[in-house]
Amino acid sequence: MELNETLGLINDRVRALRRYHLEPVETSVKLNQNENPFDWPPEIKHEICARLEARPWNRYPDFIPETLLTALGRYLNVPAENICVGNGSNEMLLVLLLALMRPDAPVITCQPTFTVYRLLINGLGGFELPVSLTSALAFDEPALMAALASHPQALLLLCSPNNPTGSALDETAVRRLLAAHRGFCILDQAYVEFGGFNAVELIKEYPNLIVTRTFSKAFAAAGLRIGYMIGNPAVMQTIGTIKLPYNINFMSDLVARTLLDKTDIIKRRVALIIAQREALLAELARLPLDAVYPSAANFICVRTAKKDALFDFLKQKSILVRDVSAYPQLFGCLRISVGAPAENRLLVNAVAEFFGPGN
Repeated sequence: MELNETLGLINDRVRALRRYHLEPVETSVKLNQNENPFDWPPEIKHEICARLEARPWNRYPDFIPETLLTALGRYLNVPAENICVGNGSNEMLLVLLLALMRPDAPVITCQPTFTVYRLLINGLGGFELPVSLTSALAFDEPALMAALASHPQALLLLCSPNNPTGSALDETAVRRLLAAHRGFCILDQAYVEFGGFNAVELIKEYPNLIVTRTFSKAFAAAGLRIGYMIGNPAVMQTIGTIKLPYNINFMSDLVARTLLDKTDIIKRRVALIIAQREALLAELARLPLDAVYPSAANFICVRTAKKDALFDFLKQKSILVRDVSAYPQLFGCLRISVGAPAENRLLVNAVAEFFGPGN
């Protein structure tokens, strides 16, 4: 059998997808992946390693990670039965789309937003109805309302704070959307610790709301790959039937539980990142960029007609940011993660140097 014939057996919708990919680049200042700039202290890592060493590795993890669910429940102030955990919030989104996508209805999203949504929707055989953000890159509530009115049982999938723009929906807007909608709403709040309101509080009132969260951002555990979703207990139990068994390995479970005991450290670091974001917004706004957009996340989106030259200049300075200009409405845009104070100073100085005399 020839290779081309073999490849032709793969689903057409999968072969048509463009792989989500980020080229690895060695750099001194890494501001391209919205990572928390602060690693965990060595003493906490040592504590975790000791606990891992004491645990038998030849045994499966807990079928239901009750201890982790209870700890997450304390952190979120909800019962453990409201929560389901997975291998990153992306797995939770995959499970939700498998369970909730209807063949006769679109998935309503905003655009631009996290590109993995479109990859999953299309790969699973669904189709997307994108609703554009406003020219200021804010959520267009009237346009979303119109889409919901035209497709009353469609799945609504929104990211707030939104990646890559940093824009966020407020509680009043989310309440209006939920009150008007007869289908499920997935609200991806991966960045909510940095801004916006906590939609978990609305789950008791709206059984059609499911919130996804992650340990990758505020918890400084991007390498851990733990995400979770929060919803009505009956909804979580039903959707949980399609989740793969043992999807949380015991190492990630143990590390996540340890970090949940260190929320004082997390809160201090989040407060510092928010303060750095606001300072960075103010300093970048004083430079001759075409636009610096408000953000409720741990990153900032900027626009400049000199995007390519600025990206290359920063890269020469060993500062890596994310080129998001291929996204809808983001021509000429770069996304800059908020780094540690020294990293942010290097960034601002480099951008100022780029726009100095002669440029």
